[in-house]
Amino acid sequence: MNWFPDLALFSGPKYKMLADAIEAAITDGTLSSGDRLPTHRGLADQLGVTIGTVTRGYAEAERRRLVHARVGSGTFVMGKIWEKRDFSVKEQADDQLIDLSLSLPVPARREQILANSLRIISADPNRLAPLLEYLPETGLLAHRQAMVNWMRYHGMDVSADNLLITSGGQHANMMTLQGVLKPGDIIVSENLTYPGFINAARQWQLRHIGLEMDEQGLIPEVLEQCCQQQQPRLLYLTPNLQNPTAGVMGLERRKAILSVAARHNLLILEDDVQFIPPSQRLPSLFTLDSERVIYTSSLSKHLAGGLRVGFVCTPPDLTMKLRQAIRNDCWIAPALMSEVAMEWIDSGEAWQLVDWQWQEIQKRQKLLQSILGHLELTSQPYGFHAWLKLPEPWRAETFVRQLEAKNVKVLQAELFAVGSTAAPQAVRICISSPASQEQLEQGLIIIKEMLAHEPAVIMRPMVL
Repeated sequence: MNWFPDLALFSGPKYKMLADAIEAAITDGTLSSGDRLPTHRGLADQLGVTIGTVTRGYAEAERRRLVHARVGSGTFVMGKIWEKRDFSVKEQADDQLIDLSLSLPVPARREQILANSLRIISADPNRLAPLLEYLPETGLLAHRQAMVNWMRYHGMDVSADNLLITSGGQHANMMTLQGVLKPGDIIVSENLTYPGFINAARQWQLRHIGLEMDEQGLIPEVLEQCCQQQQPRLLYLTPNLQNPTAGVMGLERRKAILSVAARHNLLILEDDVQFIPPSQRLPSLFTLDSERVIYTSSLSKHLAGGLRVGFVCTPPDLTMKLRQAIRNDCWIAPALMSEVAMEWIDSGEAWQLVDWQWQEIQKRQKLLQSILGHLELTSQPYGFHAWLKLPEPWRAETFVRQLEAKNVKVLQAELFAVGSTAAPQAVRICISSPASQEQLEQGLIIIKEMLAHEPAVIMRPMVL
């Protein structure tokens, strides 16, 4: 394209002037969705600046979600400056059950985004053709680069060379276990952790040990002692939003855990599938030590679970092992779903959906605090779930059973307990899954009213 901006109309560092010029050109219609910007060298020569300045300017425009870069193709305009879209689901579900047991994305009108994406993809034979072929187990480079851009937006800098596409986050975790461990190996985690990982470890016949934790998660001294006595091969953590306790591991705790792992040559599997806005993120374990940490995530919580697009970032020396695990398992994650996800990201629809969901979750968290905040409750402003420690004399099993009789469902702590861990009298409450804030409010009020009284006494017939 022969678009060249007049930087004299703007002020500040030259790279920001270039980004401002791109934004202005999109706003006034000079640049349209899909337009390809000039090459870095061509624009640098035209403007009389260095190629580095253009590179930084394009990167700043990409950070603002004005453009997107495709490896080997160039930099393209994402579209007009967005008008805020309302993704709210207007209809109420007919089902009487208020299900607060599942950590799902907030119900939203995503079907039009999918329809638009499929129409755009199907109209381009050059995009369709590769999706029907046997492809490398890594996933297409363009898809991996889209995930790199996604992670860059979330504050992480990774290489497409060490990123592999998977069929969701759970698949990424399973491929990690199969790629780096063998049956009988010892693995450790916090003594309350994601049930999907507990089941994966059991299926792969690993010896899974749960370790003591506090409000920040795993205690470094406990890990140190376990490493000395048991010599585990791998540690599984969810530091950005612990599942189920909703705690966050502080930066110093993260560094202490990494220090223990380094002393004992312990691999770490960092599961970062939970919805966390960029502004709320601490440095990941992978960012702090990319030679020791395997990082898994997916688009399920942020965009849509049905996309089944996840990814794993590996230390360079483990990439081939995970590639082989994926190849043996499914050859490759379905490329069509990755193409759809890339279209969502490149078009800007993904970012709108994330922004809308972030606003919606904050409202739901405020609602949660207003109704149950007087209880022993742990949650984060962006969290899909909260952790409620039940007051005496309530027991989790009784509470869950009697609550379900009132058509409200939550999960008790026992489902998250590793091995023989004594589960606390607590429940996980997911606030993201109800169709509306009104339905969530109804469920939370039922919980509040139940906890205001002692458990109902169930009279059992005498056996004569």
